[in-house]
Amino acid sequence: MTIRAIHAATVGIAMLTLSAGASGAQEWPSRPITFIVPFAAGGNTDLIARLIAPALSERLGQPVIVDNRPGAGGTTATAEVARAEPDGYTMQVGDISTHGIGPLIYQQIAYDPVGDFAPVIQATNVSLVMVANKDLGLTSVADLVEKAKANPDDFAYASSGIGSPQHLAFEYFKSLAGIDIVHVPYNGSAQALTDVVAGHVQVMIDGTAVPQVQSGGLAGLAVTGTARSAALPDTPTMEEAGVPGYSFSSWHGIFFPAGVPEDIVSRVNAEIRTVLESESTRKRLSDLNIDIAGGSPQEFSAHIAAQKEKLQQLIDLAKVTAQ
Repeated sequence: MTIRAIHAATVGIAMLTLSAGASGAQEWPSRPITFIVPFAAGGNTDLIARLIAPALSERLGQPVIVDNRPGAGGTTATAEVARAEPDGYTMQVGDISTHGIGPLIYQQIAYDPVGDFAPVIQATNVSLVMVANKDLGLTSVADLVEKAKANPDDFAYASSGIGSPQHLAFEYFKSLAGIDIVHVPYNGSAQALTDVVAGHVQVMIDGTAVPQVQSGGLAGLAVTGTARSAALPDTPTMEEAGVPGYSFSSWHGIFFPAGVPEDIVSRVNAEIRTVLESESTRKRLSDLNIDIAGGSPQEFSAHIAAQKEKLQQLIDLAKVTAQ
């Protein structure tokens, strides 16, 4: 074979390789996508995944399979996502716990919340709700503060666990309101709210208490965000309720492992934005006090980085030690 023939053959092989690579990228997705939820079924994170998955599946032309993998505050499954092949076939719903609080309190955590992931989109902002057992007769945050200062031993607050967003949110409130009541941590919000309804614990800040407030099972005293909730329009913000400077919101977002091609990240961002902006999805989430966020992958990445300092301050305030 002549040098010219060898050169031509080499160029041909290179072009075929490039063509095959381009074809592979264009063909994504060619098989089902695993959508990991790092918590048990039934919570807000699971709800968001199950709202997005069927619509995203329809838009991508491949099944998007929700896979619940609870454990260690969501960090176990999140570490698995970080180690997954960056081919676009494994993605995750993460939240303020998995990509904000967890990496700051778990010493042995097996992932970098920024470097090991390709953020796709911030799906939500979630303003939490301060609730109280209805038999206490509390009608406002000021009422709670007054009674808790007068009789602190009569009050305790529940949370979904040590270092949870609910725990940090209430400790932040305590510091600004000047009260000191006992923390009772639970393994998740469901049992904690059940015990607040029953009166075993008096108060709680949580993002899933809207139905109980709407039904009259719990007294809603305030929401923790900067604006009132469409689901609870008569419930004031903490600022309006007399706690200047208070603002706390949780969030959920979608992640790929780091290294997933940018065109896949951009496509999924666009498709999920369309899903989230649909009237049916927006209404379903709004009814649960969950606001749509949206935005670009770059904006989501910046949000994750920017929250680190405030979360560390709240962790220090709550005296949560590294685990």
